[in-house]
Amino acid sequence: MEEQVPANLKNAAILQLVSGLLNFTIMPVIVYFTLALCCGLATFWAFGIGAVCGFVGFVLWPIGIFEIVSGGMTLANPKSGGKIMKICSYVELGSILCGGLVSCVAGGVVMSMLKDEEVTAYLEG
Repeated sequence: MEEQVPANLKNAAILQLVSGLLNFTIMPVIVYFTLALCCGLATFWAFGIGAVCGFVGFVLWPIGIFEIVSGGMTLANPKSGGKIMKICSYVELGSILCGGLVSCVAGGVVMSMLKDEEVTAYLEG
């Protein structure tokens, strides 16, 4: 008889997939243009310098790929994917330094879902 996968684990994997897709498609462009505009206005005399500051947003691409891989692995094989989800949630929290607000919130939610008693018992047993 096969063990039932906890709903919080499935939901966390789906949340990481959605966050990864957003980080891979939309968020880098939004962060780039926002930072470039803000830095460009702050350094009005040298707008090119401000545009260079926006490239920090493109660090979200590899984070997005990591989130997609982590969420996909967990949906495919929940027992082994739980460990990589914990690592990925820490990376998601660190993405706030690059402007990844969506990813940071998703990382916090995933961490709280993984601390659920049912999920920890499933991953350990």
